[in-house]
Amino acid sequence: MIRKIDKRQSSLKRRIRQFYSLLNRRDFKRCHQMIDPVIRLNPASVTLFQYENALRQFLDSFGSIDIVEVNVELHLNEPSQLYDGRGFALGKTTWEDESGKSNIFSERWVLHNRVWYTRSTGFVTPTTAKNTVSLVKTGDSVVYPTGRQRTA
Repeated sequence: MIRKIDKRQSSLKRRIRQFYSLLNRRDFKRCHQMIDPVIRLNPASVTLFQYENALRQFLDSFGSIDIVEVNVELHLNEPSQLYDGRGFALGKTTWEDESGKSNIFSERWVLHNRVWYTRSTGFVTPTTAKNTVSLVKTGDSVVYPTGRQRTA
């Protein structure tokens, strides 16, 4: 039994690494195919177009990611209504962005027809200082970063 669990953990870890390798190569269509089919085939779910845009925006902000470590916690014989009675796992992926900053992805994966699929339908990219422009308003004037001043 231990050996079977070890094989499933290894299989899921490989699948997670495969997903992020596809992400780094900007193969968004294949990343989309790794979403749980129950979610992906639901007409009200995320479309390929929406998913591509979210992943592109993420990579434009963080750059390629370098996987440091993948940890998984399997829940194979724990029926859950959330996953239609399928086995699931919690994955924690530690990674570094192009600047070397350490980050963690926490996501759920489900076992569907003996294949692991992510339950994540995209990434939220936080607004960073490099994407914002600071404006200072003083009285009736607005001062732009270039030092220009405009009177209202």
